[in-house]
Amino acid sequence: MDLSFLGIEANPITVFTQADKATYLRNPEDIDDGIRELVDAINAIPVFFSMSACQGFLVEDERDDHCPESYVDFYVIDGQYQLAQLLLGSLASKFGASIDCKVVYEADFVITTDDEIIANGMVKLRHSIELYELPPDLMKTTYQELVEHIRKFGDAVK
Repeated sequence: MDLSFLGIEANPITVFTQADKATYLRNPEDIDDGIRELVDAINAIPVFFSMSACQGFLVEDERDDHCPESYVDFYVIDGQYQLAQLLLGSLASKFGASIDCKVVYEADFVITTDDEIIANGMVKLRHSIELYELPPDLMKTTYQELVEHIRKFGDAVK
């Protein structure tokens, strides 16, 4: 397809690889313990990898030490976006108003040796699962059901 009318020469979507996954996941200690199961379930799916997460309100006595939201953001490897759409669609269908699933188109960039951020004209698709706060007993069971759903999804696509 001729994309010249868009002012671009090629598809601007960044394509992530297994090498990118290895780079992003090289510091597992950076993951909050309170959301680790959910992050691990996402990362167990070969074509997904987490890039940001926060336990937020999931651990009551630690909530003041974290951001106010509980979420996992992830990228997709080798353009397998239909799998991400299927996962997010199945989650939104099953969990309704307990979670928010979305895809954000964000500018890709490089960081120079002088810590300068320079846009490279590419776009990263950030997939996101955000949990809404529920009463504690319901939050615990909903969280476990969410993790189990993602694990089953991962087993089905392997």
